[in-house]
Amino acid sequence: MWQVTGELHALDARRQWLAQRQHDLLAALRVRRDAPAGTQASVPGRVPVGEAGASVREISAPSARTALLIVGGVLVVVAALVFTVVSWGRLGIGGRAAILLALTACALALPRPLRRRQLTATAEASAAVGLALVLLDAYAAREAGLGGLDLVGPAGYWAVVTTLTALGAGAYGWWQRLRIPLPVAFLTAQLPGLLGTTASGGTAEDYATAMIATAAMDFAALYALAAHTATGPAGFRDRLGGEGAATALVTGARVIGGGWALLGGALAVAHATGASAPAEVMRAWVPLGLLVLLGTALCRGFRTLPFALRCGAEGVAVVALIVAVGAGLRWVVPSGWDVAGYAAPAALVMVWAAVSSVRSGRWAKPAGGGPLAPLPEAAAAAGELAAASVMLLLTGVVVLPELAYALTRPVVPGIKLWLDGHPPRWSWQLATAPLFVLWLVASVLAALAVLRARAVGDGHLDRPANALRNAAALAAVPALLLMPVAVGLPYAWVLAAAAVVTVAVAVDVVRRPGAALVPRLSALAASGALALLWSSADRAAVLAVCGTFAASAAVLAHILAAPTASSAERATARVAGAFAVLALGVEAFASGLTAGLPGHLAAFAVLAVAVLAACAAAAWHRIPGREQVSTAVEGAGYVLATTALALTAPHPDALSVALAVSGVAGLALALRPDRRRAALAGTALLIASSWVRLSLAGITFPEAYTLPVTAAALVIGHRRRTGNPETGSWPAYGAGLSATMLPSLSAAFNDGNWVRPLLLGTAALLVTVGGVRTRLQAPLVVGSGVLVLVGVHELAPAVVQVLGLVPRWVPLAAAGLLLLLLGATYEKRIDEARRLRDTVRSMG
Repeated sequence: MWQVTGELHALDARRQWLAQRQHDLLAALRVRRDAPAGTQASVPGRVPVGEAGASVREISAPSARTALLIVGGVLVVVAALVFTVVSWGRLGIGGRAAILLALTACALALPRPLRRRQLTATAEASAAVGLALVLLDAYAAREAGLGGLDLVGPAGYWAVVTTLTALGAGAYGWWQRLRIPLPVAFLTAQLPGLLGTTASGGTAEDYATAMIATAAMDFAALYALAAHTATGPAGFRDRLGGEGAATALVTGARVIGGGWALLGGALAVAHATGASAPAEVMRAWVPLGLLVLLGTALCRGFRTLPFALRCGAEGVAVVALIVAVGAGLRWVVPSGWDVAGYAAPAALVMVWAAVSSVRSGRWAKPAGGGPLAPLPEAAAAAGELAAASVMLLLTGVVVLPELAYALTRPVVPGIKLWLDGHPPRWSWQLATAPLFVLWLVASVLAALAVLRARAVGDGHLDRPANALRNAAALAAVPALLLMPVAVGLPYAWVLAAAAVVTVAVAVDVVRRPGAALVPRLSALAASGALALLWSSADRAAVLAVCGTFAASAAVLAHILAAPTASSAERATARVAGAFAVLALGVEAFASGLTAGLPGHLAAFAVLAVAVLAACAAAAWHRIPGREQVSTAVEGAGYVLATTALALTAPHPDALSVALAVSGVAGLALALRPDRRRAALAGTALLIASSWVRLSLAGITFPEAYTLPVTAAALVIGHRRRTGNPETGSWPAYGAGLSATMLPSLSAAFNDGNWVRPLLLGTAALLVTVGGVRTRLQAPLVVGSGVLVLVGVHELAPAVVQVLGLVPRWVPLAAAGLLLLLLGATYEKRIDEARRLRDTVRSMG
């Protein structure tokens, strides 16, 4: 297989190479065909006629020209820099000025005659060298102290120089119709603001203002460029060097301007939120206000920007506005309400943006089901909604730890109560501000759901509307149930309120099952979970809440499982039925612990509920349309039974009784025609119970007790199989064979004598041979399994001894060779395993 796969890969690679070669040859032939008469077109991979020995050109003439111009220009600038820095002191002031000014004037004057001779690239290089020399002139002038320039601060001096350079480069490039000076002017114009702020000793707010002002200047230049590029004469694009150069300059202005705006906004937001005095907040309002104006202008007045950028600009403006308002409200609202000062304006902006979206038709259902085209007003609404949502989400994250602590406060004393048996002293409190933020979130989600529903219309809600309604329900439940905690009501009143809300929602679901089922079920699940969680801090509360919820869930399952119910109602009925059983199990266990019983004895109450659940499931199964609820109830009973067995596991005497009760229940469950296989589980549980009991009694010869049971079980199984030939070998002989062989196998592993392994191995061999001759699964599987384990037990000491004598690398090498052998014969072994599996399956 590997060799065939390799050959196929090689053929594919060869075919691809031949196809590419064919394509190249066809292209070369077309070139020769279309070449003028008397010329010899070059063929790829072949030396042209008359140019023997000539190498193929790998660089085009324009590329070579550009490389030469770039390298030459860089060398000229470096030479001028070295001259200015190193050799400057050897000349007088007149000579210095004359040389630099002459070089600068020549470099700036050369582009015009060069353009007349169609040497555009050389003209661009000369202009670039001239602009670099201008900056060197400014540096040299200050170093020489011309006109007292050395007395001016470096930041202020270079702020003026970069401003004049940017203006001059822009005018020069526009006048000379050159490409390079315009980007140089744009990049140089990014520096004066920050340099001027540094020269004036500005604060962080001043730097933020300078950055945002620079961004505004960039976007103003961007507006002019985009407007002329889109609607102006073609000569404007020619001045920029074509459509590609104009697009690159516009994109660069967007990126740089957006970066300055975001950086300045982040700096302003950080200082506004961390201000320690109202005066600092007022100073931070200046850059935040500029950011609001810039974002609003870009979104609402700059229609040539893409939709996403306009949304982002409006979002940045909204964030700056919310931060400015929230930072100001911090000094007005009471202590602890800082986060509410940011949440309230965010909520108002969200609602306003949603109303604007509805009015603009952005949320309306499109005719024919197609997508809506983005309207001009939709960009502002989308940006406002996204930014306000992020801000409200951030405020929710800030108050989340306090809310989570309040929601889970009764859990810690509840754990101590049920583990130690003594109720600890604890208090339950919640500040009002986090609850206010949670109420804002719930109210905004509800308002958005209503607005979305009105916009969609037709009485059918789409996915966003349904998601908003469900989210509003989930947020409203804890907001409502935590109000008594914030007010300071006692624990009993808070728990009673949670239980009443849960029961009220359940009653409403029962009375109106088809009206907005999912949001009410979300509220029901949230309130029920909180009530159960909070009740853990008191024993009586657990009993009352679990009993009430179990009864309510049973009624809900019975009503919603009607034959005329919808699929959602039937699913709810299944969940309610399973929850009722689980709640009764918790009620039973809590009752046992409250009565003073230890955990392994209280587990029998849980086991009793599991048995009752099986009986109820059998009764419900006979009712048409209730089969799925019956299955859910039965599954919950299995969960309770497993839990009860786990609770009794540390105490073997209780475990033995629990296994026996579970086994009898399994045999009783097997009386149902559709649960015949439960007899196997019941028998296995009874056998396990007997094993545990024998282990507790300290029996060293379990065969004396298991052989009579095995003989009786085999006789009964044989008579059953004789009377009903369709009976399988497992129901007939599986339990009888396992009743003796498995306990004997366990005893053999703990017995150092050779008699029991010999007798057990002989019996297992006879059972295996009998299974093969009669073609029955149970004797074959049980006998061969026990025989293999007996062999492993007998060989283990010898294997350990041998491994202690051989070098340590031998087992590793043997394992590696074994893996190689298995890999080499993998398919053959699979076929053999499949045949063995089919043979075993074909047995009775």
